[in-house]
Amino acid sequence: MKTGRLLLSGKGEVATNPDGHGGCVRALHQSGALAEMRRRGVEQVSYFQVDNPHVRVLDPVFLGLHAGAVDSSAEMSSKMVVRAGPDEKVGVFCRVSGKLGVVEYSDMPASLAGERRPDGKLAYNAGSIAIHVMSVEFLGRLATDPAFSLEFHRAEKKVPYVDVESGRLVAPEKNNAVKLERFVFDALGLCRESIVVETDRVEEFAPIKNATGVDSVESSKALQTERAARWLRANGVEVPTKANGSADCVLEISARTATCAEELRGKTLPRVIERGARVAL
Repeated sequence: MKTGRLLLSGKGEVATNPDGHGGCVRALHQSGALAEMRRRGVEQVSYFQVDNPHVRVLDPVFLGLHAGAVDSSAEMSSKMVVRAGPDEKVGVFCRVSGKLGVVEYSDMPASLAGERRPDGKLAYNAGSIAIHVMSVEFLGRLATDPAFSLEFHRAEKKVPYVDVESGRLVAPEKNNAVKLERFVFDALGLCRESIVVETDRVEEFAPIKNATGVDSVESSKALQTERAARWLRANGVEVPTKANGSADCVLEISARTATCAEELRGKTLPRVIERGARVAL
């Protein structure tokens, strides 16, 4: 990063890296996947990139809104949740030079991230949860038209490298290299129009990004239990609660069992969940 020279990952090997989640567009094209989709008559692609067990891969309402959006010509649609606070690490939907786009949390000035409306709510409250639907035709244009491609973003990272003098592999403690990455959400700015659908955080966003704390396995499990408890109560099942209102048990509902509360109707369910029980359905 300081010298502008390329790093080596091994003797005679230039260090490389994936080109961001936006690189999936070119990969779909080069692998022949887009051509195969066209051959099979597939028109839309359901997309998500965050480790999130609450994703509804096939959401009839979302797909219907996307496909029926005359103004957007069904090119690309997105889901959002209201941001939990100014420090939440999610991108933000907003207008960029008159076009819909997503500003990464790391690029959002603190003054804008924390700006409030007169009612106290965040001015920029539309958090991107990286769930989209894109048409195959739109992806094909992104992958093949040089004038219609995703831009590169600069990212400073810690990249292991071989010291050319000693031949020793160095694992840096600080950022030492510049990577160039593409982001899928930049395609929003290339759409004629695009729709964004607000969804319920508990229903669709239980991310796993960290080992502990916020957005961890622990917090995701708690959200999975909260959603399952909501679905079971909607179907007449008694679920024990703690003093704070959260479920006093551990619950998990497989997507093969149900993808929403309505799909539990008519299934054999326990009448009561015991306090402290661990139940998988």
